[in-house]
Amino acid sequence: MADTAVDFLLENLMQLLSCDIESILAEKDQIKSLYEELRFLRQFLEHTEEKRYEHEKVKHLVAQIIDLSYKAENEVDLFVFNAFKHKDRSLVAEIGHSFDPILNLNNIMEGIKSIKIQLMEIYEKKMYDIGDLQIGKSFYGGSSRTNSTPTVEEETVVGFDEEAMKIMEQLTGEQKQLEIISIVGMGGLGKTTLTRKVYNDPFIVYHFHIRGWTCVSQVPQKRDILLGILSCVIHLKNEIHEKSDEMLCEMLKKCLMGRRYLIVLDDIWDIGVWNALRRTFPNDKNGSRIIFTSRHKDVALLARPDKPPHCPHFLTQDESWDLLQQKVFRGGSCPSELMDIGKEIAINCQGLPLAIVVVAGLLAKKEKTKSWWNQVAQSVSSYIVGDPEQYMETLALSYNHLPHHLKACFLYFGAFPEDYKIPMWKLTSLWVAEGFIRQNEQKSLEEVAEDYLMDLIDRSLVIVSSKKSNGGIKTCCIHDVLRDLCLRKAREENFLRQIYWYEQVSSSNPISNKQRLPGIQFDYDCLKPYALQLRSFLPSSSFFPFSYCLSRPNHISFVFQTFKLLRLSISKLWNLETLIINGSLRRMKLPNDIWKMEKLRHLYSCGFIKPPRVPDEGYRFMSSNLRTIDGLELSGEDEEVLVRIPNLRKLKCRSLSTWFPKMYFLVHLETLNVSHRGFELGPLRFHSPNMFPPNLRRLTLLGSRLPWMEMSTLGRLPNLEVLKLLYAACEGPRWDTSDGEFVKLRVLKFEMLDIVQWNSSSNHFPNLERLELDKCVPLKEIPCGLGDIPTLEMIELRWCSHSAAISARQIEGQQQSMGNDELKILIYPPFGETNQIG
Repeated sequence: MADTAVDFLLENLMQLLSCDIESILAEKDQIKSLYEELRFLRQFLEHTEEKRYEHEKVKHLVAQIIDLSYKAENEVDLFVFNAFKHKDRSLVAEIGHSFDPILNLNNIMEGIKSIKIQLMEIYEKKMYDIGDLQIGKSFYGGSSRTNSTPTVEEETVVGFDEEAMKIMEQLTGEQKQLEIISIVGMGGLGKTTLTRKVYNDPFIVYHFHIRGWTCVSQVPQKRDILLGILSCVIHLKNEIHEKSDEMLCEMLKKCLMGRRYLIVLDDIWDIGVWNALRRTFPNDKNGSRIIFTSRHKDVALLARPDKPPHCPHFLTQDESWDLLQQKVFRGGSCPSELMDIGKEIAINCQGLPLAIVVVAGLLAKKEKTKSWWNQVAQSVSSYIVGDPEQYMETLALSYNHLPHHLKACFLYFGAFPEDYKIPMWKLTSLWVAEGFIRQNEQKSLEEVAEDYLMDLIDRSLVIVSSKKSNGGIKTCCIHDVLRDLCLRKAREENFLRQIYWYEQVSSSNPISNKQRLPGIQFDYDCLKPYALQLRSFLPSSSFFPFSYCLSRPNHISFVFQTFKLLRLSISKLWNLETLIINGSLRRMKLPNDIWKMEKLRHLYSCGFIKPPRVPDEGYRFMSSNLRTIDGLELSGEDEEVLVRIPNLRKLKCRSLSTWFPKMYFLVHLETLNVSHRGFELGPLRFHSPNMFPPNLRRLTLLGSRLPWMEMSTLGRLPNLEVLKLLYAACEGPRWDTSDGEFVKLRVLKFEMLDIVQWNSSSNHFPNLERLELDKCVPLKEIPCGLGDIPTLEMIELRWCSHSAAISARQIEGQQQSMGNDELKILIYPPFGETNQIG
């Protein structure tokens, strides 16, 4: 993690050396000297990447380098802030008096001199097996992945078959009363894995009308629990977050009433949570069930004293070895020379699945040699895994052996609440803004960040909690035991500080100048003492804990004036990379200056933002760094706006004209989401396939009212893989598809369309993998020929007609008769239920 701190500072210093601002040029010699000295320290960090945890003196020196790097970064960034402020006279007028920018590095250079004396002694005496001095070696690690969409292997589950069967029997038994089923065990034993295995079993999916899952955690919020369950049951809209807790309870109760439901309350720590919610779950005597998972047996017994909880067993030695081998060799077998050592490692994990999986992730990513495996076996055997405090040291092995470029990324998970499902785009944007990501020549920063995340997933340190329709990562999370490890390591390395409203700065709780504070949960007033260390803040709010909220305009000037070094914030901050706007834009006008922010990469808004119309030279490029805009208003004449965002990757927009603007020049754009008020403006029209971005892979349309014959235009898009047609996207009773179109389409979704008849064959969608039909009530049947598509894996129907469900089951039967058991058919509500539409 120290390596990342120095790398980031080195990169910033390199940028400053090429800066043409007069006040920065005046300090060029100081900046260059600091750069050269830090390169020396960086080499020491590289040479001691693994040894630093073995020798106290080396560990102490690394800690000194961390502290000095943060202090230097604060001095440099404050100097740069004042330099920009001095240059921008309008900014001076807005925020107050400006001081002449001065860079004072005397204390920093003295600190480096003291550290270098100690380091030179180590190099000269060749202490701790540290090699010779070789300045110039590349700093940056990276991943060799080349896939544009990271794919994730399915979770490996070992040893739970018998227990899963018992729970499923209880879930689907003849008992009609509402029942609570509890699963209890220590952290890392596999409670959630076992529950997820049951929850996603096709028979359970078929049996229950409604399923919902929410994580409760140690500090539960009633509102978050309700929203978590509701998000599984209905499509949440922005307005729902304005409802009171009582209204949410009533809404959930109405959704569940009369239906057979399965609700999972994962990771309950206190029975008070259940007592506060129990009246929300109706008992209609139809076989509904609720599953608890908890570390505490007394919670389960208080909820249901008449029934002992299920307690997952520790894995046997054979099961432990089976799991370790599967995770390390991905389905392959272990070489004979590693077999005995591998079994010893598995035994030393003492049957705890989390320990086995994490150690397996470490073994999978390092060289598979006898000496290395012996080293791991000896390390694991030195801890008693049955004791949570001590088996944390087993998990720490994987952190200690992470490549330096992944350590900060891993520790950053500690900034998120327990069990929080983090959207991938949000996590990778934060990593980029924090400076954790190093760009290479072939990939963007965001693509490299995705590679880093995949590396952590491959090491079993991060869990994929949901996937996109194309198989990529949608959200991820971290096991709560590993989150504890993150917080522990973050405290050791002065990496993270969580500040709460009740904290006061005092002699017993001082603010360290050594802390960089890259991530914080906060209350505005309590943050002021931390202003000069703070680089990003992650404000907590119900259910969406990490939105950078602009819905309270009175805080804008406060943030800008107080937190001069902030990287995640708002408006004119020169270093801003990610801006997320919550709340209605009717209450607040965004300044046009945001389009001039050179480092802005991602702009998200709950509403739609109007781009600047003034022919100003300053807007020639709104930002060449912009990669994402979520919420842009466009008219048919807005080509000049889009031309100024040449590197855009993702765009969500609303069309204000019947003619959609040309986008052929957006050669990097891969994801496009278009909403249109078709019933007010008339159908949306496209000029030709050539008007679209040439590399477009994902397209979503809403309200466009396209005649079905116009779909041929979209069918000729050469790289289109995912097509989602939402409410009123297309209009008309019939769609006839043709050969030679949609040649790369893998996912097709209809939602709330009025189509009645669909004529198609397997040749028309040769690479289709998934078909989703949601609330398409008029559709009579699914074309039977689609079942013959060799790549088709799933057909999913939600609230469609009875006849469409019958046709889906007929396709399933035809394919099974031909030996195709791979095609999955999911129908909700379950086919044959009395509440099936039509």
